[in-house]
Amino acid sequence: MIQRKQSVFLFLSFISLAGLTFLPLANFLGDQDSLVMYVYQIVSKVPDSIPPFSSLFLLPLLSIVIIAATLSFGAIFMFKNRSRQLMVVRLMIFLLIVFIGLFFLYYVNALEEISGGLIEPEYGMYLIPMALVFLFLAMRGIVADERLVRSSERLR
Repeated sequence: MIQRKQSVFLFLSFISLAGLTFLPLANFLGDQDSLVMYVYQIVSKVPDSIPPFSSLFLLPLLSIVIIAATLSFGAIFMFKNRSRQLMVVRLMIFLLIVFIGLFFLYYVNALEEISGGLIEPEYGMYLIPMALVFLFLAMRGIVADERLVRSSERLR
């Protein structure tokens, strides 16, 4: 049913991923430049400076967030097919782990070299782990529902 607890967790995951488009991920404060990183752009805090990267630089991160948010909202309505819903939730967990890996292994290093400073986390950086927690809770609910249906079929 659509009123199940995993639907609430999937919706909360969607809200946290949608909020990621409005909040900055991190500030890179340094001697050469100070940068603010969003999922869709990098903004320089220095007046009249040109951003070091184009918007295509962040296209992998933006596409992962858009795909995961769309799947999270779509998975809410897959309540009749729990096995497909579980597969979609596992795919979203994988995408968010890829997002975290790309962010920390590639983008942080590239932006720290440009700015010449250290990273300062912002509110958006905490939304990805929140979405992962909500997805794990939704996965637990889906598995519990599947076990409940299987046990009731055995009783017939």
